[in-house]
Amino acid sequence: MTGLAARHNPSPKVLSRAEHPISRRLLSPNTLKVLYRLHHAGFLAYLVGGAVRDLLLGRTPKDFDVGTDARPQQVRQLFRNARIIGRRFRIARVQFGEEVIEVSTFRRGPAVEEPNGEESADALAPEVGNEDEYGTPEEDAFRRDFTINGLFYNIADFTVIDHVGGLSDLERRVIRAIGPAGERFMEDPVRMMRAVEYAVRLGFSLDPETAAAIGEHFREIRRASAARLAYELSESLKSGHAAGIFRRLWEFGLLTEVLPFLAFYDAKQQELFFRFLALADGVHAQRKMCEEALLALLLWPWLYKPLSQAAEGGLPWGQLEAEIKSRVGEMAQLLAFSHYRGHLVRYGFLYLARLFQEPRSPRKALRMVRHEAFPVAMDLLAVQAAFDAQAARVLGAWREILARVKAGQPPLPQRVTRGGQFPRRRRVRS
Repeated sequence: MTGLAARHNPSPKVLSRAEHPISRRLLSPNTLKVLYRLHHAGFLAYLVGGAVRDLLLGRTPKDFDVGTDARPQQVRQLFRNARIIGRRFRIARVQFGEEVIEVSTFRRGPAVEEPNGEESADALAPEVGNEDEYGTPEEDAFRRDFTINGLFYNIADFTVIDHVGGLSDLERRVIRAIGPAGERFMEDPVRMMRAVEYAVRLGFSLDPETAAAIGEHFREIRRASAARLAYELSESLKSGHAAGIFRRLWEFGLLTEVLPFLAFYDAKQQELFFRFLALADGVHAQRKMCEEALLALLLWPWLYKPLSQAAEGGLPWGQLEAEIKSRVGEMAQLLAFSHYRGHLVRYGFLYLARLFQEPRSPRKALRMVRHEAFPVAMDLLAVQAAFDAQAARVLGAWREILARVKAGQPPLPQRVTRGGQFPRRRRVRS
């Protein structure tokens, strides 16, 4: 038994089916299929992690994870639709169409995640891990990040099992690290970002020790890989609570450690930054924004003035393009963007400025609509339209053009008159 598990909770708190609100009807059919197949094969089968937390809070989980004492290859033998991923910690991913159920073996070591997408070269290869890394359910609970994520739901008897005090923290609405917070954050610095994200998204407070540890160790976030930081930022941007999460990340100093260029925003740019995030939360709630548009929000306050000048014809396009390329390139390096993602963000900004200019011909309008960065520009325009009446008119005009193209009609049935949906522009010498 690991040190943490040995020092805490000699016996877990167990809630019978009558004492908690989790019903099998709230689980996806595929999750039940995985749990029951493991159970009938003689293995322990628990619903684990955030799904248990969300179900106890009356929320809908975004996904379901399963914990078991079956080894990854044993899971693979039970499910023909499973593949094993991970170089350090092997996990079986059971695929049901678009739904994926991750099945992990109970472990005793710290739960330090691998960069998103890292996979083993051969999913059918024999086990390469050390047998000593596997553990009991209790040891697995104590290796997790926060108490509210250390709860288990046992499909055998429908009980909820709490080794770490997560049930009381759910009642108190507190985010608390399992064990000494400083030690857990040094094991995996990304946990600091997740503590802030959970607190904002769930409306919880941070445990004083956990908050103090973030304040002490926030610079350690630099040790995390660029891929993991990009993933965490993207998840926060897609959460619908981006404005609150990023404000707290900024207050703790985490955000400017991850993206140092944000430290150079002046007061007006900072205000614009959080305004854009809040407006994007509203747009994203109505219609999912593409990920590149959400990432572009991080740079928009820096580029807002030159974009506006170019849209009005007051800044040469070459100068605007150079500025965008420089800013996007800096962020791409910090977050290890693919070349294509950087391309979409860069041209998303360029096309945002061009959307404010009346298309000169149906051919040019069609070229705009068919460009791969057009959805990025339209998402950004939708955010701007939430506070800018001219942007709202331009957005309506381009939605009409897009609808005509999708219907197989000419994009411009007749020339739009000046002073209508598109603003006048000034000509400048390049």
